[in-house]
Amino acid sequence: MKKKNKQPLILLTNDDGVDAKGIRVLLDIAKEFGRVVMVAPAVGRSGMSHAITFNTPLRLKRIYQDPNVEIYRCSGTPADCVKLAQRYLLKNEKIDLLVSGINQGSNTSASTHYSGTVAAAMEGCINGLKAVAFSIVNYSSPFNCDAALEAAKKIIPLLLENDLPKHVCLNVNIPNIPASDIKGYKITRQANNYWIEDMQERKDPMDRPYFWMSGDMYKADKGRDTDQWAVEHNYVSVTPIKSDMTAYEAMEEFKQWKLKKTTKR
Repeated sequence: MKKKNKQPLILLTNDDGVDAKGIRVLLDIAKEFGRVVMVAPAVGRSGMSHAITFNTPLRLKRIYQDPNVEIYRCSGTPADCVKLAQRYLLKNEKIDLLVSGINQGSNTSASTHYSGTVAAAMEGCINGLKAVAFSIVNYSSPFNCDAALEAAKKIIPLLLENDLPKHVCLNVNIPNIPASDIKGYKITRQANNYWIEDMQERKDPMDRPYFWMSGDMYKADKGRDTDQWAVEHNYVSVTPIKSDMTAYEAMEEFKQWKLKKTTKR
């Protein structure tokens, strides 16, 4: 009698917290394709980027288990969640795919750098895992996940079936529109836009100053091949990103600098 093929092991995380709608919806999809272990922050940790916890204890608690799904609540950041899963919970198992999201909010352009959702995928990527981050361009609650669900159903099996280049993962952004209105998928680059922040000074009830940050994305990059352009024109943006941040095109210029060791007197 032939043995059944082993189910793929999918690690699931996010930055909106273990109880967020996006990750719970993504869990329902992921378990169609394999065994799922979810390790997510206890509370929302948006905007944490690649922060890690090293000066306070990390807490990890299993809150659900059945034969195909385990859910853990972690006190740390999204990157901490991946580290705990890879180096502790699943250290003796092969993780076939790391899925981060579905984030509520765009992670295109400069927002990629600040995103805990993307950083969680990148943490896995740095350590040899196939990884993808899903985000939907929506900032209000409740929100419709239909288009994001369809994108996840298409992309997750493709990632399980195909290899990614070493130290490359995917950053997927989905417009906040009905799935029927999605025009298609675009392989994109990260737009070279940036945030213009406004720091508002306010006073608390004790008349002490505090600050509240707001801002708008300055869209300097008009390219039609960017993640920003794609989602604004009703396409799902799929951006390959990598951990190596070296500006190779600038290396020769900096080699011309007269950087020499100072002669001791």
